Amino acid sequence: MAHDTPPSKPAKPDQASSAGVSPAIAPSRTPVTPAGDVYVSTAAPPTAVGPGGASVASPHPAGVASGATATLGPVIPAPSPSSLELLAKAWSEAATASHGRARELTRVDPARISHRTEPSLLPEVPRESRGLFELVSPIARRALELALAAREPSFHGFVAAHPEVMIEDDIVRYAERFARARPAPPDIVYVHDFDQPEAPRPLVLPAGAGALLVQAMGALIAELREAVPALVEAEPLRRAQADLTRRLEAKNKQALTDLESTAKTLGFGVRSVHGGVQTFPILHGKPLSAEQFDVLDESTKRALSDAEERLTSEVEKVALLVRAQGARFEQERDETFRKAAAEVIETAFQKLEAAFEAVSAIVGPYFAQVKQALSEDWEDLIGEESSGSGGGSSGEDGTGGEDHDPEHATRLRRFEVNLLVSHVVQEPGAETPTAAAPVLYDTNPTYPNVFGYLERRARFGALVTDFMRIRAGSLHRASGGVLVVRAADLMADPIIWERMKRVLREQRIGAEDPLGPLGLYATSLRPVPVPIRVRVILVGTPDLYAALLDADADFAALFRIKVEVEPYLPRTKESLLALDAYLMAMAKERGWGHFDRAARARLLDLATRLSGERDRLALSLAPLEETAAFASAAAAARAIEEQLAAESPEEAPTDEASDADEGAESGDDTEENVDERNSIAPVVSMPPPPETVVTVEDIDDAWRDRRERAGAAERHIRDLTLRGEVALDTQGTRVGVVNGLSVYSAGDVEFGQPMRITAVVALGREGIIDVEREAQLGGAIHTKGVAILRGYLGRMFGQERPLSLRAQIAFEQSYGEIDGDSASSSELFAVLSALADVGIDQGIAVTGSVNQLGEVQAIGGLCAKIEGFFDLCVARGLSGGQGVLMPKTNLSHLVLRDDVAEAIEDGTFHLYSIATVTQGIEILTGLPAGERDASGRFPAWSLFGRVERRIIEIAERLREAEAHGQRHDPLEAMDDASSSDLGDGGDFRIR
Repeated sequence: MAHDTPPSKPAKPDQASSAGVSPAIAPSRTPVTPAGDVYVSTAAPPTAVGPGGASVASPHPAGVASGATATLGPVIPAPSPSSLELLAKAWSEAATASHGRARELTRVDPARISHRTEPSLLPEVPRESRGLFELVSPIARRALELALAAREPSFHGFVAAHPEVMIEDDIVRYAERFARARPAPPDIVYVHDFDQPEAPRPLVLPAGAGALLVQAMGALIAELREAVPALVEAEPLRRAQADLTRRLEAKNKQALTDLESTAKTLGFGVRSVHGGVQTFPILHGKPLSAEQFDVLDESTKRALSDAEERLTSEVEKVALLVRAQGARFEQERDETFRKAAAEVIETAFQKLEAAFEAVSAIVGPYFAQVKQALSEDWEDLIGEESSGSGGGSSGEDGTGGEDHDPEHATRLRRFEVNLLVSHVVQEPGAETPTAAAPVLYDTNPTYPNVFGYLERRARFGALVTDFMRIRAGSLHRASGGVLVVRAADLMADPIIWERMKRVLREQRIGAEDPLGPLGLYATSLRPVPVPIRVRVILVGTPDLYAALLDADADFAALFRIKVEVEPYLPRTKESLLALDAYLMAMAKERGWGHFDRAARARLLDLATRLSGERDRLALSLAPLEETAAFASAAAAARAIEEQLAAESPEEAPTDEASDADEGAESGDDTEENVDERNSIAPVVSMPPPPETVVTVEDIDDAWRDRRERAGAAERHIRDLTLRGEVALDTQGTRVGVVNGLSVYSAGDVEFGQPMRITAVVALGREGIIDVEREAQLGGAIHTKGVAILRGYLGRMFGQERPLSLRAQIAFEQSYGEIDGDSASSSELFAVLSALADVGIDQGIAVTGSVNQLGEVQAIGGLCAKIEGFFDLCVARGLSGGQGVLMPKTNLSHLVLRDDVAEAIEDGTFHLYSIATVTQGIEILTGLPAGERDASGRFPAWSLFGRVERRIIEIAERLREAEAHGQRHDPLEAMDDASSSDLGDGGDFRIR
């Protein structure tokens, strides 16, 4: 085993005097003799434990080369060829035994590969579910309770949950429990402001009073529109009007008599015509015609003309008098009617004010204005004009004339009440209406939906509005309660987010035109803002919360309570029962039928698999929801088929069915037959039975079908590998080649795929070269993993001399970006294999990251990686020696498929968990990694010993080349330092 800490650094050796002779490596330890290009230790050969525990001597990989003249210690004679064979045989037996022990010590127990829930653990009848928040951590529940119960207006909440956790509906249900204990919020109505018609004002009334006010005002106007016109037929008013009429007629008759006397004096007569009087001259007691007037002498004509002028003046005076008397008559009559109408209005308002005496402080000033306006404009209550929707005579819907603003209410329209918000609900079958604090989930938070809007109507080609068309938004309707909104939806429009913050700061909201903020439309109506008190709960991702907290100071001031919903929960008996209750409540709500206990247990196992850890359950329930729904559909189809078979048991099968059965029995697995057997074909002409039973087989089939529906990319890549277009071996050994494991994402599906990782070693000083980084296809984390390899190699083999080598690593046939460090151990194994010139078992795929100390660390996507390599091996045929090398710290993440677990249990597929690089390289190569001896050297027969000597050899060749003037150029040093290049010094490569 390799040391976890580097050995102590020896003193600096003296430089050898002879050219071609290597300097002493460790003079303070056991001397070594340079033997060509290979250092041979003069210490006693290390021993290895052979089969049965017998100790065997390990051979030196090479003897002393002839011609070596400089000696720094006693020279060990080179062993004879026969002794080399014996030593090689003993070494091979020891290596085999060590290899077997390494695999047995790291083999994963099949019992730890998957996790199954016993159906007997679940009750026959699922318990009642208390929602998804029953499953989250107590800290998250307490945080949400604080956000809902806090009295401080600015303590709004942000629920940080991953998108896969569909928690919005459960937040609403959880908030409704708090809302039941709170008093019902007040109603909000908008009324006409008689002093400022352009600014209708809100009235905040107790719950239920808003609707009563609307009904009461409507009933009041309806009553007055019947009572006031009826005053005309009342006997007192009829007598008063008749008296006024007689007096007016008498005055008019007297004025006409006086006019006739004056006219007679002037020689004229007067007769009444329609709409006035007519005068004519009289001569000798007879009316004078126009012909007769023409034959009169000039003096007579002049006298008559003067008299006519004086008479005309008198007629005008009489006309003015008559009109004045008529106006006084109208005034006296209107005053009489006004007094009578005022008495009726006062009587009606006495009942109205008594009904709203409890809120007189709120509605009293409004009632006073309404009473005064009705008394002054009582004519609006009379006549056919007032019977329209708005009671107007000069404009549509009660508006005024051409000069009047059509958005300002007039006539009877002024007395209507716009009920903006009311939380009183009449439940079906309930005797009395109920009211509760509102809890709203706004799924479409557009500007008008959130803040309200002014509804428009077309009038003479223009879009106009009025105070009766003010519409509430979700903030109005949620006042006094809770508003739940998805943060991403709310922030899709910056205008909405900015106004939301302003509303929450000011705690009031006015109905603005949705186009107004964009400057596209201007309205003359400016409603007075409504005071609100609402608790807003935003739902978003943790990343969005962090971004808002960093970029928006107002967000931190308004949304002070963070509710962190983790995507996983511990797998305990209580959590299993709670999740089972939640899933079965969902099934009952959606009519999916009855799930037996085995099916329910399998759903819980799938939740564990989704979490990627044996001791956790996933809260991302969309896959489980889909699986349960399709399993229910399959169970319903099967029940229908059974029902049809029971109703017609003697019906002979058709020829097509017989042919299909015959094909199935003959084992003809054509694509058409497979699709036909796997398809679900429910009979749509017959409804499913009221209660279908979903079995564990239905769950398994639905889960597998769901996986297959999205597995086209996985199947395509596997086919390319099977056809050889993607080069990858699953048997044999190869030097510097490792099967790494990667994870591909195709939509909502992740699948594992093995990838060939190769390492090539050559003379040079560049160190580790990452081809992916050179090609700008490697991510930052992958680059970090490659840099860690340099640290590990420096720690293991660079404590006594600088590392001089060129090792190039590449992901073969990879044409996209690669990121992550889960292949760093695979890359390290490839480099060690290339340096030691030892083959790696291609039947074992590798995953895991490594640190500079040689410790193998946990990675993600473990199950997908294992299953991806398993599927490829199955497609090619399991050999019994294939498997996956994984980090030991990932053992808790093993939740494998049943077929993979069965293969591991049967011994046809294997899992090896390692904690260090030493364990991994021993399993892959079959050689002991080796530990440094007392002299600080690895055994010559160990893998690390071979690596160290190869590094020394490369450094020596570089030194020789540079000594002969062949300066190394990194751009030109592209040749691999293979065994043929190294010549006689490569005896240590003997396996």
